[in-house]
Amino acid sequence: MTGAEYIAAFLEKQNCNNIFLVTGGACAFIVDAISRNPSLRYIPMQHEQAAAMAADVAWKINRSVGVTVATSGPGATNLITGIACSYFDSIPTIHITGQVNQKEKIPFKGAKVRQAGFQETNIVDLVKPITKYTVQVTNAEELKVELAKAYSIALEDRKGPVLIDVPMDVQQEEVDDEVLIPELALEHFDLDVCKTTIKNFFKDSNQPLVLLGAGPGLSGQSEEVIEWLALNSIPFVSSWNGMCFIKSDNKNYYGNIGVYGNRGANFILQSCDKLLVLGSRLDNRQRGSNVDNFAPLADVLVIDVDEEELKKHLNEPRYRIQKFNFKFSKDLFRKFSVRFSTDNIQWKTFCNNIKTKYFGKCPSTSSIEYKSTDPYEVVKRINRLIKSNAIVTVDDGANLCWVFQAFERSGQTIFTAGGNSPMGYSFPAAIGSAIQSSDRQIICFTGDGSMQINIQELQTMSHHRLPIKLFILNNFGYGIIKQFQDTWFEGRYEASGKGYSQPDFEKIADAYNISYRKISNPQDIIKEDLDSKEGIIFDVILHPNTLIEPKIDSGNPLHNMFPYLDLDSDSLEKKYLK
Repeated sequence: MTGAEYIAAFLEKQNCNNIFLVTGGACAFIVDAISRNPSLRYIPMQHEQAAAMAADVAWKINRSVGVTVATSGPGATNLITGIACSYFDSIPTIHITGQVNQKEKIPFKGAKVRQAGFQETNIVDLVKPITKYTVQVTNAEELKVELAKAYSIALEDRKGPVLIDVPMDVQQEEVDDEVLIPELALEHFDLDVCKTTIKNFFKDSNQPLVLLGAGPGLSGQSEEVIEWLALNSIPFVSSWNGMCFIKSDNKNYYGNIGVYGNRGANFILQSCDKLLVLGSRLDNRQRGSNVDNFAPLADVLVIDVDEEELKKHLNEPRYRIQKFNFKFSKDLFRKFSVRFSTDNIQWKTFCNNIKTKYFGKCPSTSSIEYKSTDPYEVVKRINRLIKSNAIVTVDDGANLCWVFQAFERSGQTIFTAGGNSPMGYSFPAAIGSAIQSSDRQIICFTGDGSMQINIQELQTMSHHRLPIKLFILNNFGYGIIKQFQDTWFEGRYEASGKGYSQPDFEKIADAYNISYRKISNPQDIIKEDLDSKEGIIFDVILHPNTLIEPKIDSGNPLHNMFPYLDLDSDSLEKKYLK
């Protein structure tokens, strides 16, 4: 077989059956080989960025490795934003780029030319900072070895994307038919040390709390960890990416925390005396701009798979660290009991009272002021009507905040690109979801600004007749930037309102032969539309000044969120925060 045919055979062996791509001369042999493999399906996207974002969802939905194919030069560089999404969120993906024939470089050896072949670009060095491994192969035997190696690296330790750059001559070179099987490196963790560390950490605690990040869920072990929390009756909160694996009605769960988190969850976090962090990198959207104000009463134990993420806490006196791969959670947490200094009845009563007061409550004062559509009520309406196994993709900015503040997960798969958080992610992610799971309801939340980043993929949706329900939370501008400008620039909405424009989405829908609904009231959203087998664009009309509420203004601790509360010193919220 040829090198290109070997790539197709390798992907078949790994059950990477859906390949997202944009074709081009330098990858045409690979695309042709994929087309001739009956086990594989290629999905042509309109832009390589969207292909990478669509591939990003495979692990989130069915724990398979997502794949893209792109041509050299601009095709390869267009992948970069989507690759970064996978890198920052620990998602294994494999990106295969075509490259110019190696012989085109021969006359220029020894000379530092910018470009030898047509559309030649050194994609390997460009993506090194945002991949776990990247390599250009020089012959077909090397291709076999490097494909297996890269695939293994994508799945080992902290997961992430890899890239293989394959020159056209290697794609055509003959190679034997034996497909090399990737071998994952053996990992070992001293479970007794981990257990002792956790036991000793909690033994003198009166107000214990766990912050659950995405690590256990991405390892397929969230249920094991949640069962352990129930066994020990430990209250827990989550990051946004951690929330994606938690059922909101869990009695020990108190909401997601952070700069745009739940107000009650933040009060609980700020009041704990011991905080165990499981699989979260504690970025500044969780801790705020002043990390000393994060869980100020607590000692913090961070358990994570990534040593570099752990190292950043070495100079923080209240923090302790422990490396652990959560794929071994069953071995660590099964029948593992911990004890605290007291029975924590007062603490649990406090947590429950806070939960009753704040959990699931998202009042929009700006919508009341402007007598306009409340985005939180829109999200809640959709939340009530969709199926428990629906897939929900969420974009960035204001629409991301509104959804993650209001959505209550029962069994849905909900996710966003948490670390990179680019405009335009959720729609290609919805396309990838519809391809990977054609039998499930697909709900996509985006904004009017974000929609225009990958609006070309409406053609992909239309061509494949994908039954995506696409909700554009339309606030006629960049809402999250406007709030930033309110704080720092006296409400001068430069390039976020002023200078910004958008098309008529009804006309856009008509051009792509997609059904359209204009939503001016949450009740306009009906179950029959959500259950239908056709794709629909829902244009949800919001006031341009609709706010994200609550939120932390720069420098404030997590318990002091806008809109500000007038609390007495003996109020419930200040029981521990004196």
